[in-house]
Formats: sequence, C-alpha cells, structure tokens
Amino acid sequence: MEFVIKNRRFKLVDGVIMSRTVVRGKETKEESWKAVSFYRHNKGYQQCVITVEGKKKSFLKHRLMYLAHNPSWNILDGSQDNSIDHINRTRSDNSVDNLRVVTHRQNQYNRENTKGYYWNKSRKVFHGQIVVNGRKKFLGAFEKEEDARAAYLAAKKIYHKFDNELTSEELDEIDEYNASF
Repeated sequence: MEFVIKNRRFKLVDGVIMSRTVVRGKETKEESWKAVSFYRHNKGYQQCVITVEGKKKSFLKHRLMYLAHNPSWNILDGSQDNSIDHINRTRSDNSVDNLRVVTHRQNQYNRENTKGYYWNKSRKVFHGQIVVNGRKKFLGAFEKEEDARAAYLAAKKIYHKFDNELTSEELDEIDEYNASF
C-alpha cells in the first residue's frame, strides 16, 4: 500500500516502510525502493529522518504507520488535536489496530504512571485528585495511600474516557463540574 508525504512516495510492505530511492534530492525514475531506517528516540519511540521537499524532517514510526493505513490523515499537522495514541501504551507496538488519532489531552489520559494523589503534610492525609479539562478535581482526603489511589482510578474511568465512550449522564456531570468555575 502506497502513501505520499508532500513530494515523497512510500509504501508499506509486510510491516516495513519503504521509500523511493533519492539521488541528488530527487526520487529516481526507476521503481527502486529501500527500507526506511529507524532509531530509538529518547522517549522510547522509533524515529527516522526523511528529506521532504529538500528539507530533512523527523518522523515517528507510529505516525508513518497510521498514515500508511489512513492516507487522508495529515501527518504534517502538528496541532494539539492531531496526536497518535498507542492504545495499549506499548510504544513499540505500531500495529494499526493499536493506533488512534486523539487530542494531546486525551493522549495524556492514557498514561500509566500518574499517581492521582499526594500527601498533605499539614493534615497528615492523602488527597486524591484528577485533572479534568485542565482543572484539578478534588476526590477526597484518605488516611491510606491505597484508598486515594483507588479513588483516582475510579474517577479516571469516569473522567478520562474518550468523547465517544461517554454516556449522556457523564457528559452532563462533566458540564456541571466545568460550570462550577
């Protein structure tokens, strides 16, 4: 399956991204293809450098894989509304079934390492909290750390759903919470 980024043609063959051979900045006329080589990005993603319209540009493999399967998607749109999320949180799993377009905020919802609570030194309790639409929501004070974590995980199931997963009651609750500010 072939796809294009500006003036460069690519194709996906058995999970390998191939690019047309480039000589002196232009694609060769013969059907000569070579595998795009990737290296490990400092955050664990696979990355490559490709010359597009005479300029070297870095691309993450999961974005190229998504584009290969969704050619109408704009890979060059670097806006907050055009992130690609690894559903299972495994950065090396670039199968198309594991990738989805999300907003930057939704991509943060899918993080594993967020605690969701902190120790309140003056009151000697754990405070549970979750961020909803950029605002912190207090979940309660807890004597046990595991109770604060459980409150965060329960709130995460409600507030960190993707829009297409929310019920109308949950949307109303979020709207009511946002209106309280």
